[in-house]
Amino acid sequence: MLNRSRYWILTSLAGLMLTVINAPLASAAQPNAAVQSFDRQELIEKLDVKEKDVIGLYYTSMEGSSENRIHNIKKAVKKINGEKVKPGEFFSFNQEVGNSNLAEDGWKKANVIADGQLTDGYGGGICQVSSTLFNAVQEAQLPIQERHSHSKTVGYVPVGQDATIAYGLLDFRFSNPYDHSLKIKAKTYDDSDVVIAILKK
Repeated sequence: MLNRSRYWILTSLAGLMLTVINAPLASAAQPNAAVQSFDRQELIEKLDVKEKDVIGLYYTSMEGSSENRIHNIKKAVKKINGEKVKPGEFFSFNQEVGNSNLAEDGWKKANVIADGQLTDGYGGGICQVSSTLFNAVQEAQLPIQERHSHSKTVGYVPVGQDATIAYGLLDFRFSNPYDHSLKIKAKTYDDSDVVIAILKK
């Protein structure tokens, strides 16, 4: 584990994700996906939380998303916001968000990835929420019990930093190893931003 007293989190800069071509013979790499850049302090202020309580934080953009996709993202964010994970217990994304395949529960059709292809499906977009949460959990260095990657590259997180879900099949789960509770703070802003923090409470 990282020694938190020996590293610092600074305001980030925009950059590019690099993918090595034909390793191990390659001597070059090519840009593959934009790396998220955000002002950490600004996000903490948006969430209206104390910086000392934040152990994990991540942001993704909904820019270019359809109205239905944004609706689904907001719905999922509201379902996980405020959830607490007690010491020794685990958080299940599917358990908290529920079955997003049900139109009668208010989910709408938007792009989903199935077998490596884009298609329309109810709940399309909520994997952006599980992926944002996954990255916040990663920063918090919490034990991950279950996590799956998409069968196709997504654009809202760098390659390898996504967490897909499929109700009844694929879940994202993590546990709380501490002797105090953890809390999830999740919000959307201006139909463009998803911000999630893990708090020690």
